[in-house]
Amino acid sequence: MKRLTTLLLLTLAAALFSCGAPTPESSPPKPADELQLTKKLALRGLAWVDTSLRRTLEITGEKFPISTEDGVWELGHDGWTGGYYAGMLWMMYQHTGKKFWREKAEKYTWLLERHKDDADNSDICILSWPSFDLGYTLTGDEALRQVGLTAARTMMRRYIPSGGYFQNWGRLGDREQLGFVIIDCLINLDHMFWAAEQTGDSSFAQAASSHAHRSRAAHVRDDFSSYQVVELNPQTGEMIRGFGKQGLGDETTWSRGQAWGIYGFTRAYRNTGDPAFLETAKKMSDWFLEHLPGDQVPYWDFDLPPGEDHPRDSSAGSMAAAGMLELAGLLDDPAEAKHYREAAGKILASLTVNYLTRGLPGAPQGVLTGGTYFFAVGGSIDQANIWGDFYYLEALLRWLEPGFWLEGRS
Repeated sequence: MKRLTTLLLLTLAAALFSCGAPTPESSPPKPADELQLTKKLALRGLAWVDTSLRRTLEITGEKFPISTEDGVWELGHDGWTGGYYAGMLWMMYQHTGKKFWREKAEKYTWLLERHKDDADNSDICILSWPSFDLGYTLTGDEALRQVGLTAARTMMRRYIPSGGYFQNWGRLGDREQLGFVIIDCLINLDHMFWAAEQTGDSSFAQAASSHAHRSRAAHVRDDFSSYQVVELNPQTGEMIRGFGKQGLGDETTWSRGQAWGIYGFTRAYRNTGDPAFLETAKKMSDWFLEHLPGDQVPYWDFDLPPGEDHPRDSSAGSMAAAGMLELAGLLDDPAEAKHYREAAGKILASLTVNYLTRGLPGAPQGVLTGGTYFFAVGGSIDQANIWGDFYYLEALLRWLEPGFWLEGRS
């Protein structure tokens, strides 16, 4: 940083930058071609996750971190994101084997139990999968398994057989929102595939696979960019229209939505072996990579006008990196696998060098800065969020341990 020559300027700088925002005098993010993810760098990122999580545990009590404002966690009673917090704690237990992390993971997992019978909650699966399912796989605790299965049976009440998809918005059976499906909810499908594996009841997997196919046909455009939201005909499952909610516009590509697609279709392929999902995951990854800025961390929408310093969404970067690393592990072609692993490594290197909260003025909370929750409403812009931190941790562990699986086995 350039030397400031007056106390007034020093005071102004402290006020402006105390929450961890980049300073005008600081260097711009390093381009990815100047970065390389090494074991040392990845371990530095992992160490900061450990430190940051311990700091967060000191303040959460029985609440959950969602996203930060002015560098401070906003805490809630879980919303749609509580499973990510529990999931980070389970991943730390999986990685370290330490009792400390297991005890914390169990605490925040059981705080989510109240959702298991709530059929009006379209997020029941993403609350349950990183908590109860992952916890059961790592511990064998039958009580965790039973809660997870109850939640899966509850989610099946939101399945619309005639349309072949899960209702993603609104209360159960809400006719005004019956046809709305968001690409974000691909992440719900992991829980349903898990339930099928656990019970031998193929209806869970059939519903999940059908939903993924409907999403693939509707959310993914011909060039493999994506809509965030589509409206489907509940009687036929056919697409009526595509539109945006958190992106710049109806026909733009919201970066986190594209990342949801990469991650979600990769997981769908892993669970089904359907080559259509594999092709979609690869092509969506290619589109994502071709449209990244120089430092390999996306702006919050890919169609923002050029020439301006728009906010990024580091959570879209971490999510896409995690998806690409899993994709690399599923590919038979070594050259293709290397391509996606190296691309994910560049994203992770940039996140670790340019976007960690570590050492920023004001000691902001969370692991990654540069996340954008909901730009249009001014929510948590250039801040941390728990889902971005979750996928960053997952991606680091996948990169450091190529056999790492969230399912708790290699």
